[in-house]
Amino acid sequence: MTEAWTTLGLITPLYDRQAWPVLRQALGQALKGDGTTLLRLADLLIDREPNGEYTNQTESNLAVNCVDVPYPRDSAAYATAARESAKDAPLFGAYVMWSSLPCAYWPAKGGPRAKIDAPGAPPIMVVGTERDPATPYEWSEALASQLSSGVLVGFDGDGHTAYLTGSTCVDRLVDDYLIDLTVPKDGTRCPKIS
Repeated sequence: MTEAWTTLGLITPLYDRQAWPVLRQALGQALKGDGTTLLRLADLLIDREPNGEYTNQTESNLAVNCVDVPYPRDSAAYATAARESAKDAPLFGAYVMWSSLPCAYWPAKGGPRAKIDAPGAPPIMVVGTERDPATPYEWSEALASQLSSGVLVGFDGDGHTAYLTGSTCVDRLVDDYLIDLTVPKDGTRCPKIS
């Protein structure tokens, strides 16, 4: 296990609170010299198949991200971002900043982020998890406020998504919205799962 594989193995179960016991087990094994479970977790994130082959999931994600917004073309900007982010996120900050370095050399350049407001659309429900390790809650707030008919539902929880992760409040609101077209009140909050 290298540092890079270990980091990927740590990141993967942070997406889903239900995977935290697996992370605890993987760390316990790794501290005893066995990184097998951490490596399997890393494999899940980058879509490495049991036969050792990879899907193109990582490359396609990189392609989308690199053209989503303009990225610096100077590698020094990534070094600065890595140093700065490590102050707030010592374990993953620099890693995440450096992971965007391929975008400095990507042949297609990203353009400015388009404003999405969906004028005339029926109410659009945006569900945000307050401690999402991959999508900050502030992004959910921003999207809901940017949409002409955005309705924000906040979940006091952990993990990358909220639906079908144990919150009956979120599940009920999403089901009612998708099945019965019932729109919750903007700013509705679902409590933490105890």
